[in-house]
Amino acid sequence: MDYISVEKARELKELRLVLCAGTPGVWGEAIKALLAYKGIAYTAVLQEVGGENKALREWTGQTSAPVIVDADNRQHILWESMVLLAEQLAPSPSAIPASPGQRVQHFGLLREIAGVEGLGWNRRLQSIALSGGPSVNPVLQRLADKYGYSEAALQRSEQRSVDILRLLSSQLERNGPYYFGDQITALDFYSAIFIGVMIKPLPHELIPMPEGMRAGFSHSSADITAALDDRLLAHRDLMFARHIATPLDF
Repeated sequence: MDYISVEKARELKELRLVLCAGTPGVWGEAIKALLAYKGIAYTAVLQEVGGENKALREWTGQTSAPVIVDADNRQHILWESMVLLAEQLAPSPSAIPASPGQRVQHFGLLREIAGVEGLGWNRRLQSIALSGGPSVNPVLQRLADKYGYSEAALQRSEQRSVDILRLLSSQLERNGPYYFGDQITALDFYSAIFIGVMIKPLPHELIPMPEGMRAGFSHSSADITAALDDRLLAHRDLMFARHIATPLDF
């Protein structure tokens, strides 16, 4: 993927998406897939993984990715804000259920994947531990600080991951092939990307990634492996076969 610098991005008046360069950051890859599905163009802006990202902090007040800055220079840092912006920019095809009840359910399930102490959060904690812990290098220490790494948090992450996977599987069992029947929603993209990258990653031909990252996400407990059932795997494969361009480009 071609990136421009933060300094150059600040001069533009168009949709800009700050992304982790050189690695499949799941929050960024999920919103990229949703934007592609809706046909929304953007300019990719470089965030240096593990770097100081001083220019990004000066622009957005923080150093993480993804961040969307729209044509009016409004900043969207939270995943929910990005999903809502995508729907506003391209209402069709809709990626959010229309009925209020399903809308609440949709964002609740999305939060269990992408929110604080959600699936992505907990798998990040587990990958830090599998990589040797925060003391191994400064990048792991920064991640540990960001995600509140501790032995207690690590222990909680196991059962929470299992509970979330079972919840998602139950939703598919009731409604499949997608989480809300025949409608493809943001939840489908986030689920497929987070599972495809963070739990037994898909092969290099589909999702290339640094070997250390692959190793950290390739190991799961017996309980997590069991909770990642055939229903969830079939949904992941369906999304990558039909709706997510591969190989992921970052």
